[in-house]
Amino acid sequence: MNSTHPCWCGQTDLTDFSPEYFCCENCQTLVIKNWPPAEQFDVIDDASDFYGRRYYESFVVQDGYPSLAERARNDLNERCMHWMRTVLKYRLPPARTLELGCGHGGFVALMCWAGFDAAGLELSPWLVEYAKSAFGAPVLTGTIEKQDLERRSLDLILHFDVLEHLPDPRTTMRRCMELLKPDGFMIVQTPCFPVGRTYEEIVRNKDRFLEMLRPAEHLYIFSRQSLVRLFSELGAPFLYFEPAIFDHYDMFAVVSARELSPHTEQEGTEVLLRRPEGRIVQALLNANAALLDANAQYKELARRYEEIDADREARLQALLKMDALFKDLQKRCDSESRDNIAADLERK
Repeated sequence: MNSTHPCWCGQTDLTDFSPEYFCCENCQTLVIKNWPPAEQFDVIDDASDFYGRRYYESFVVQDGYPSLAERARNDLNERCMHWMRTVLKYRLPPARTLELGCGHGGFVALMCWAGFDAAGLELSPWLVEYAKSAFGAPVLTGTIEKQDLERRSLDLILHFDVLEHLPDPRTTMRRCMELLKPDGFMIVQTPCFPVGRTYEEIVRNKDRFLEMLRPAEHLYIFSRQSLVRLFSELGAPFLYFEPAIFDHYDMFAVVSARELSPHTEQEGTEVLLRRPEGRIVQALLNANAALLDANAQYKELARRYEEIDADREARLQALLKMDALFKDLQKRCDSESRDNIAADLERK
C-alpha cells in the first residue's frame, strides 16, 4: 500500500497495521496514516498552535495524563531520578548538556544542581517561561534546527518522549549528532513497537502499548530494530538499552558514536557530594532507591500472596472434589446396602 507520506527511512510501500497506523516492513516502524499539517510542528501563536499552551493545560489532561503542575510536583522523585541515575552511569559532571522537550524544566534544574552545564529546549514560549519560573531552568525556544549552537559543543543531548513527535526524525537526529562532541552521546526514551505482534493480538491481550497509539501526536513509533538502524545510519552504532521506567511500552537507550565505559554508582555519589546542590540530588536518589526497594518488596509480597492464595484455592478444590467423591461413594454404598436387604427379605 503506497502511503501519501513515506516512512523516515524513505519507504513508501507500507502495510496496514491498525486503523490509524501503517507499518514499514523495511525498517519495522509504525507510521501515522493521516499526516498532520506542517504548521503543527512549530509554535507561532501560543494560544492556538497545537504544541502551545493548550497542549499542556488541556489536551494531555483530557487524555488522562497528569497536568503540567502535577508533573512539576511529582516528576523529580520518580522519572527524573530514573534518568539521572542513567546519566551518571555514563557521564559525570561537569559536562555541557541539552534536553530537547524539557517540559516544566525540572530535570534541567536537577542537572544544573548535579554540576552539569545544562539547558533545555521547548517549542512553546509560554512553557519556556513556566520552566524558568518553576525551576529557574535555562531554556531555549524553538526547534533544535533553529538554534545558533556551535558544532561539536555538547557532551550530552537528552530527549525523553520526543522522537515519536518529530516530523523528520532523521534530520533532527542528524542535527543532534552534529552538535555532539566526538565522545558525546544521547539518551533517548520513546515508545517501543513490539515487532512480530499484530494489532489484533495487542488489542486481544489489552497490551498497554495501545496507549502509545496516539495519532494526534505520535507520528513515528520506532522498534528496537528501527532505532538501531536510524542511529547507525547517522554514525552512532553503539546503543545501550537500559531499563525503561515505563517498560510496558517504552524503550530507553544510550546512543553513541563510540563505545562507552560506564561509571560505578560510588563514583557518581562522590562527585555529587562535592557540591551543596549535588547533595540534594544525592538525597533524592537515595529516597528514590528506598522507594524502589519498598515497591520491589511489596511486589514480592504480593506475588507470594498470590502463590499462597492460588495454592489455598487448589487445596480447597481438591478437598471439595474428594468430598464429592466420598458422598457419591456413600450414596452407592447406601444404595447397594438397601438392595441387599431387599434381596434378603425376598429370599426369606
